[in-house]
Amino acid sequence: MISNEVEAKAAVFTVVISEKGGAERREYFDRSELSVGRVQGNDLVLPKGNVSKRHARLLHRDGRFIVTDLNSTNGTYVNRRRISQATIVRSGDRVYIGDFVLRIEAGDEKDAGASDPAASNPAPQPSSSRQSEPPSSAADSEQVISDLQVPAGEDSGPSYPRVPGPPKMPSGARLELSSDAQSSSGRMPIVEARPSLIERISSTAQEERLDEDTILRRRALSRVVDAVKAGLGLPALPEEVDASLRERILRAVAEQLEAAKSSPELNAPKVRETLQRAAEAELLDVGPLGLALEDPTVSEITVAKFDHVSIQRDNQLLPMELAFTSEEMLGLSIRRLCRRAGVPVHPSESVIERRLADGTKLTAAVGAAAPAGALLALRRPRRVSLSLEELVRRGTISRAIASFLQQCTAARVNMLVAGAAGGGAASLLSALCSASGDGRVVAVQEFEDVIVPSSLATRLSMPDDFQDAVRVLRLAAAVPRARLLVELSNRETTLALMEVIGEGIDGVLAAVQAANLRRALARLPADILAARPGMNMEAAREWIASSFDIAIEICRLRDGRQRVLRVSEITGASEREIQTQDIFTFAIERTAAGGSIEGTFSASGVVPKVAEEMRARGMALERALFTRPPSR
Repeated sequence: MISNEVEAKAAVFTVVISEKGGAERREYFDRSELSVGRVQGNDLVLPKGNVSKRHARLLHRDGRFIVTDLNSTNGTYVNRRRISQATIVRSGDRVYIGDFVLRIEAGDEKDAGASDPAASNPAPQPSSSRQSEPPSSAADSEQVISDLQVPAGEDSGPSYPRVPGPPKMPSGARLELSSDAQSSSGRMPIVEARPSLIERISSTAQEERLDEDTILRRRALSRVVDAVKAGLGLPALPEEVDASLRERILRAVAEQLEAAKSSPELNAPKVRETLQRAAEAELLDVGPLGLALEDPTVSEITVAKFDHVSIQRDNQLLPMELAFTSEEMLGLSIRRLCRRAGVPVHPSESVIERRLADGTKLTAAVGAAAPAGALLALRRPRRVSLSLEELVRRGTISRAIASFLQQCTAARVNMLVAGAAGGGAASLLSALCSASGDGRVVAVQEFEDVIVPSSLATRLSMPDDFQDAVRVLRLAAAVPRARLLVELSNRETTLALMEVIGEGIDGVLAAVQAANLRRALARLPADILAARPGMNMEAAREWIASSFDIAIEICRLRDGRQRVLRVSEITGASEREIQTQDIFTFAIERTAAGGSIEGTFSASGVVPKVAEEMRARGMALERALFTRPPSR
């Protein structure tokens, strides 16, 4: 530490310290790194029992302030949020350490204060004094909001924070982009880009999951993209980029990165190469979506916010390092994907569904359907190919369930599978198709995930019109020994399938997306009523109950494993619901130390009516299946 009066102007930065119930003081430092703690030997000593011996480290580097907690007992907080890793703060942000609140000021702010006698010896002020002042900037507005978010009953002085305030971004974190005028060579001028929205409103939760280098690279990417867009002089980038514009964009990206390579964020060639590829992907293609779609191990891409892109790989949800730089660029990428799918986005369209050339399903909400920002999900077909035996080995079903379903498939029993998205319905249906073993045609609707193990299998797309859907299903059912695999994704398909089953078709495998079997059986009659208003609810329930013999509920548990929770027989319909009777169930018993969920499959002891029908057809079905002891 150096003298407050003699050497103040040589200080690198200033720390303003407020103690709970005490006065505010300033300390000036001529070094770029200092330690904070309770005992002597630290650069900044805070002598209180709730401050650890070595509590935190403050670092000034490349115009940025960084605070790191040193595994302290009571933790270090930035703007009422506890930090777990190196965190960037800006001038004026509050760092809470024990009963102390620190505000870090840059050298220029300190110099201004040093020249003012009043500033050099400030009077004590409560931490909430700013609430009475009108905000002079967006940053001040954020601080006022932060100050107002103190729980009822707390004093206005520094205390342990409980309510998180708005996220803060460091004012010093700036990628210097030259704004030179048009050069004599005729190249596009380097334009200094204003900070984009990604820098100002990135969620704190998102930043906590990203390391400091990733955050800096995101900001660098944002400035490069903004600078290129500003230099192009276009009101908006087109969905389709011609050769001339493409060349201009490529040249502009290279120039921006070359001009900024002296910046610490871009001093490594590999970093510049990564940013160049990301900037070109966003300006010319579909941004990080294209980079993720190139990876065959990625099964799903989700954009919850333009700067929050996640991918699913091996049942793990992971954040992408580089996201979109703005809401505008996310919307442009959605429109580009839809155009490539062959159906451009209509101006009035707010809920978008498309199927890409490789089978990837695109679902997006934009405009009026998503006033806070577009939402996007890209789900890639996983091409599931499993057998009942493999499901037994994975613990999805028991040996008894596998034997029973094998017999039901051979007997061409109509079965209904209920499960949430990603819950394992595709795996089970693929195994049931494998169990058929008759090599006949399978008509598939919207089941890109399911691999039908037959050279004679075909896929049929269900039309939206009800009468056309009935004709398609009748045509498929006319094939000898055809097995229909249908997703009940809308009311027209549900009604069309009921019509065809009512004409005597069997061997149907139908799937409905629902959280559980009870909700599925409640929804299907409502779909029928919506498609055929003249029918009453009781008749709709009876129609469903008479169409299916067996119902199966499957889901993905918290540990990621798929389990069949119940295999039930549909026994009829009452005035209030479709009645079922459990044949097999899975009961959760405990969660093991590693997070694995353990349980047992049990037979109810009830012999289903369908078993008697199988025997009448000359099929042997062991009654012992329904009385076997529980198994894991």
